[in-house]
Amino acid sequence: MNSKWLKPLLSIVGVVAVSLMTALSAQASDHSKYQARQHGYEHGYRDGFERGREDRDRHAAFRFDSDDYKHADRGYDKYMGDHDKYKEGYRTGYQAGYTDSFQGRRGRFVEIYGPPDSVEVRRYYPDDYVFESRPGGYPDIGYDIGYREGVQAGEKDFQNHERFDPDDHDRYRDGDHEYRSSFGDKELYKRSYRDGFMRGYQDGYGRWR
Repeated sequence: MNSKWLKPLLSIVGVVAVSLMTALSAQASDHSKYQARQHGYEHGYRDGFERGREDRDRHAAFRFDSDDYKHADRGYDKYMGDHDKYKEGYRTGYQAGYTDSFQGRRGRFVEIYGPPDSVEVRRYYPDDYVFESRPGGYPDIGYDIGYREGVQAGEKDFQNHERFDPDDHDRYRDGDHEYRSSFGDKELYKRSYRDGFMRGYQDGYGRWR
């Protein structure tokens, strides 16, 4: 190649490479923020729904004054992404869950915790079931996976007019779905998974109304 064209060509290649890296970096940042907000929203909705039900049952005033809402980082872990975005999502989810429960509406658990079927969710939150390993295990991983799958099972049984029976599901009985050795003690994972599955099943079926 003629040397007089080489330098401009290399310059163009460099500009394109920088532009591509910038675009990829921005995309990764957007994904991280979406992931953190989504994790926060899911945890916040679950906590808010439970608190709203408790306040409604004891005829308390409608208000967001719990320590969980104020701190807004319950359930947070570094793998989830930006801490502030998690807190932002948590408070939004908490408000939504609390309001639904306090006003006696059926929880939107399947809508929130259901499988990531939409294009939007697959694009920005593709690693919904991918968790990093943590030294000594991390019980909340088992609980979260169990909860999500319990919600789906409970909603399906409710829609099919089946009786309330989480024990009828293999995943609840086995308790080790999605388990990986990097999660730590398997028995601890199974206990956490079953706890999450049971609570998710109750929410999906509509037990907490």
